[in-house]
Amino acid sequence: MQFDQAYFDAGIDRRNTRCEKWDDRGVMGPDGIPLWVADMDFPCAPAIVEAIRERAQHPCFGYSCDDPADEEALRGYWLRRHQLHIAPGQTVMLPCVITGLKAAVRTFTKEGEGVAIFTPVYGPFYEAVRANGRQVVRVPLQADENGRYPMNLKGMEAALKAGARLIMLCSPHNPVSRLWSQEELTALAELAERYDVNIVCDEIHADFVYSPGAFTPLLSLKKARDRAVSLCSASKTFNVAGLQQAAAVVFSDAMRDALKRSLTAAGAACGNTFALAATRAAYTDGDAWLDGLIAYLDRNRRSLADFVREQLPKARLTPIEATYLAWLDLRAYGLSCRELTEKCRRHGVAFTAGTFFGPEGEGYLRVNFGCPHQQLIAGMARLRDALKEEN
Repeated sequence: MQFDQAYFDAGIDRRNTRCEKWDDRGVMGPDGIPLWVADMDFPCAPAIVEAIRERAQHPCFGYSCDDPADEEALRGYWLRRHQLHIAPGQTVMLPCVITGLKAAVRTFTKEGEGVAIFTPVYGPFYEAVRANGRQVVRVPLQADENGRYPMNLKGMEAALKAGARLIMLCSPHNPVSRLWSQEELTALAELAERYDVNIVCDEIHADFVYSPGAFTPLLSLKKARDRAVSLCSASKTFNVAGLQQAAAVVFSDAMRDALKRSLTAAGAACGNTFALAATRAAYTDGDAWLDGLIAYLDRNRRSLADFVREQLPKARLTPIEATYLAWLDLRAYGLSCRELTEKCRRHGVAFTAGTFFGPEGEGYLRVNFGCPHQQLIAGMARLRDALKEEN
């Protein structure tokens, strides 16, 4: 099968499948175009579908046991795609990355302590901290003259100096589309070492990187190896979030054992029969599909930039270095996120409001361009029309 432009242009009809993105009528009407929640409107890689179909042929779905081949598939994938060598036994299975964030907060901090986060950031980061009785320490990112967000290392050092006991990092960063450089990540790891704190790093978007960029796994850095937890999943890359499976990669034996104890205490177990089959197939037989997907998304991000420049002259699009999520600055239109969302709803298009990512997101929308090109442009045209609407 050719995973070319025509393949991804075809998309897939997801309506009436209990799909949050398409079937949640609280977000948009029945004829709406969803460019919001972060999953994609493409069929999964055929290898994944076939693996699930094959497993379903056996009509018994009882308890599953561990199989070293599952970890071997993950290890092979990360070595092949990101040149990260993971030894046997250095992974911990999780239901999802958010579970990993919450478990790390409980494991590596005490109640009332601060967790430092670069903001704006994916909403569940805040909840992972607050739900466990810890304090969110915001380290705001500021865009430069080109709209790009450098890592705020001075702000992070100030947070650590003031007593924050854990760094929670999103790499690549959602929603500002940043591919952190090796130099930035090294400097962050040096800060963690200097102040004797750990880092929990959400690397779920690691595969969505555009040329000439290259993803740097945090655990590939010497100074991070003994104080970092990397959280990864096939869920974003291969569009299988509904199957609920992820993993923590922890090189430190002491940190890994502590994390396992926390997960055991919380009763967080994983091993969904279909998720196991799908994830192994993704990591072993999904490369050709993924290569085609990245090429397609690259075309979409370029088209999106062209549209904003030509059709939304007052808007500012952050440079998209990674992820399939764009950060769109609409503050020049003088509208709050609530007003933007209401206008978009009336015009039949849905985005994620910038305030979902923190107060710095007021006046912004996050655009999901992981969809067929025609859908993306049609949705953006509705946004253009919404912004022209009289108040």
